[in-house]
Amino acid sequence: MKDIPIIFELVIVGFEVLAWIFLLALSLFGYKWIELDFVTQWATQLSFGLLGLAYMFGVIFDKAVSSLPFGWIVGHGAVAETADLPSPLRMRMQVLARNPEIYNELQKRINQHRLVRSTVFNFALISLSALLFVFTRFGFDLRLFGLLVFLSTVFVSLTLFTGRQSARTLMLELQYASEDLNRKDDKSPNMPNP
Repeated sequence: MKDIPIIFELVIVGFEVLAWIFLLALSLFGYKWIELDFVTQWATQLSFGLLGLAYMFGVIFDKAVSSLPFGWIVGHGAVAETADLPSPLRMRMQVLARNPEIYNELQKRINQHRLVRSTVFNFALISLSALLFVFTRFGFDLRLFGLLVFLSTVFVSLTLFTGRQSARTLMLELQYASEDLNRKDDKSPNMPNP
């Protein structure tokens, strides 16, 4: 029951991946090969197949994005701010060892950040795939090109900003939880609490 939100988030990421893969396929091969009668007849079976495919792509894409260096995901300014802190993994393990309830709450936030982080990359890829699709299927139109570039730039900038803020917030929450638990461990049981 505890893993259902994680599975759901990975399926969302997987459908985002499928969106830009589908746009790339349409860019390369066109859309005349899609048999609408077949799709409508097999809609239920295709839906279950796509759900499984989306989960698989979500897991793969999440692992690929999480393997990027932390500084590249957050932005190097945020890494400079946390350079004197232990690694995020070490802080998570310290929190887990000292207080599993706080760890579970942090884990929910980490999962939300993973969704944001993967969505940032997927929306950038969806924007690029959509641009490629429009050019290959409809030709070059300066007004359409300008509009798509503007909208893609605005959308990707907002998602990158959101992703960076999400990562910084997550680091601060992890840091504060770790420091708070360290302070509680440093206090001796005989000392009165202030």
